[in-house]
Amino acid sequence: MAQQLSEIKGRIKSVSSSLQITKAMKLVSSVKVTRYRQKILSNRHFIEELESITKSLLSVCLEKDTPYLQENKGVKGNLYLLVTSSLGLCGAYNTNLFKFADSIFTPDDEVIILGSKGLGHYQNTNLNINTSFGDYNSSEEGEKVLKITNYLVDSFRNKKCKEVHIIFTHYKNSITFNPVDFLLLPLPKTTRKDSDPEIIFEPSKKVLVERLVPLYLNSSINTKLMEAELSEHASRTQAMDNATQNAEDILDDLSLEYNKARQGKITEEITEIVAASSDK
Repeated sequence: MAQQLSEIKGRIKSVSSSLQITKAMKLVSSVKVTRYRQKILSNRHFIEELESITKSLLSVCLEKDTPYLQENKGVKGNLYLLVTSSLGLCGAYNTNLFKFADSIFTPDDEVIILGSKGLGHYQNTNLNINTSFGDYNSSEEGEKVLKITNYLVDSFRNKKCKEVHIIFTHYKNSITFNPVDFLLLPLPKTTRKDSDPEIIFEPSKKVLVERLVPLYLNSSINTKLMEAELSEHASRTQAMDNATQNAEDILDDLSLEYNKARQGKITEEITEIVAASSDK
C-alpha cells in the first residue's frame, strides 16, 4: 500500500510539472498571437493600397511590356515556397501542410522550405529541395525575406520555372487555419474598365513597373510569412490549451486515486490496531 501511494505521488508530481510547462507555453503563444494579429492589421491598409496601385498600373500594361505578366511557356516545373515551423508542439499545423503540399508537388518542381520541421520531413525524399534559406527563422528578418523575394523573382524572370507559388497556412480565426496555395507569379491579368479614370504615369510605365512590382511582391511575401507565423502560434495555443485541460483531468483522477489509497491504508492500520487489541 505504501508503495502504491509513493507511485501515485510520483505521477502527480510529473503531471504537475508538465502542467506548468503547457500553461507557460500557452501564455507565450497567446501573447504572440495578439502581437502578430496587430502587426497584420496595422499593415493591412498599406498592403491593400499597394495592391490597388499595382493592379491599376498593370491594367494599362500589355503582357509584352513586363515579364511579371508573361507565362513561362515551355518550362515544366514550378517553384514553390513552403512555409513550415521550426518549433514543435503546435498540433497538426505541420502535418496538414505536408499532406496539402504532397498533393501538389511533382518531380519537376523546385521547393524552397522554410522551417526546420519541413526540412527534416522532406530531407529523404526525391523532391528537388533548395536549402539555401534553411537559416530563416522569422518574418521580422527583413534582409532574409528580401533575399527570398529576389530569388523567387529572378528565377521567374530568367525562366527557370513556369510559376511561383507560396504554400502557407491561412489564418481565419483563432480556431480555423488551413493550408493554401497562393500563386505569386505570373501576376494576374487585370483589364481596365471604361469607367476608370485616365491615369498619367510619371515616370514611364516601364520604370514604375520595375520599381513598384518588386515592392509589392516583397510586401506580399512578408504578409504571407507573418500570417503563417500567426497560424502557427494560434495552433500552438490551441494545442497547449488542450494539453493543459488533459493534464488537469489526469491530476483530478490521480488525486481521487491517491485519496482512496490513503483511506484504504488508514483503514488497514486501524484494523490492525483493533485486531492487536483484541488479541490482548
